[in-house]
Amino acid sequence: MSTPALRELTETECYDLLGGTTTVGRVAFVDAEGQQLLPVNFVVVDHVVYLRTAPDSVIAGLAGGQDDVAFGVDFHDDLLGRGWSVTMKGSSRAVDAVPDASAGEPARTPQPWAPGERDLVIAVTPRTISGRRVRRG
Repeated sequence: MSTPALRELTETECYDLLGGTTTVGRVAFVDAEGQQLLPVNFVVVDHVVYLRTAPDSVIAGLAGGQDDVAFGVDFHDDLLGRGWSVTMKGSSRAVDAVPDASAGEPARTPQPWAPGERDLVIAVTPRTISGRRVRRG
């Protein structure tokens, strides 16, 4: 039996995976109620993660600016025995809208699965980003 292969991802690989593989991640932060870890739909434009939420949601607390926010995405394929994980740490703030994508990229906006109006756009700007890829041997 061979051992699993684990490899650290480069920053470029992390952003490539965030930008094109999935649209669901998790945002983590601490508020008056304690630790929060919530699923969110997201897009990445110029290395910034954008979320849309309702003004009265738990996530809306990030709009005023928070310096200790984590965001992560995982992917796994049981059939092929492989997966990856990307985690970023940074700060949040409200923005008017998701900016236009870089030249050559299609414009995108997060499409929340949850019902109701979700007009508040939160930007999570990373200080650090890291990731790992794993596969069964």
